Amino acid sequence: MRKIHFLFPLLFVLLVQCSPDEEKGIIPGTNITGDPLTDALLLGVLSVPPCQFLTTQNVNAPVVVGEGGGSVCSTELLNGSLQVSTTGTYQISATAGKQTLSSSRCQSSYFDFHISLKEGSSELHSSVTPGMANVTLTVGTTYTLQASGIVDPNLYDCQGRSVTSTVTPYRINFRKL
Repeated sequence: MRKIHFLFPLLFVLLVQCSPDEEKGIIPGTNITGDPLTDALLLGVLSVPPCQFLTTQNVNAPVVVGEGGGSVCSTELLNGSLQVSTTGTYQISATAGKQTLSSSRCQSSYFDFHISLKEGSSELHSSVTPGMANVTLTVGTTYTLQASGIVDPNLYDCQGRSVTSTVTPYRINFRKL
């Protein structure tokens, strides 16, 4: 009789674990953390290629987009340069960054932080324009990455107090077709 008392809970656990109920969630069949929303966010982050960050330390060297493509990001108002390692048509998408000026006494102000890809004075694509663009990029040509939209937080105050500035990076993606 004791064996039955021991086996009954074990059988119950096995039946519940192996039940044919349909799995529900944002991405069926994917269970990383157990929380469907966290799993979706984690997979979204993992599916986005890493970014080459444009900073004051590397702004003088051109960013080189590899054979398959790449991404460039920055949280600074810098103009950089870009070259490709393979001539061809690239699908380009860009996402604006955001700057938030805030203070404990005032309502926050938000500014878009844009990135444009230019060849000479011609704009090839910008984060101002939603969607993607197919652009032919050539080896040996230096393209300009032009950032705009960040304001100097020192020019703002809130009832005589300084404000804090936080910036999320812009992102421009290149995928060779």
